Amino acid sequence: MPLVSCPTCEKQISKRAVSCPGCGEPDPFNRQVISKLFGFVFWIVLIVAGGYAFWTYVVPMLVDFTHDI
Repeated sequence: MPLVSCPTCEKQISKRAVSCPGCGEPDPFNRQVISKLFGFVFWIVLIVAGGYAFWTYVVPMLVDFTHDI
């Protein structure tokens, strides 16, 4: 497992460390921030794709349905 320097105290720690054993820095490599960012981007893309699909497929069917009545 590769060791890298802690951004705060410069001690060698594992890349997978949840906190630095030397200085106690929680999440020294900002994994949670990056994970939350990817989750946020995923949900935004999903909402936009759902809106596009609704606008492209459902709205025309509703318009045709109301014109037939």
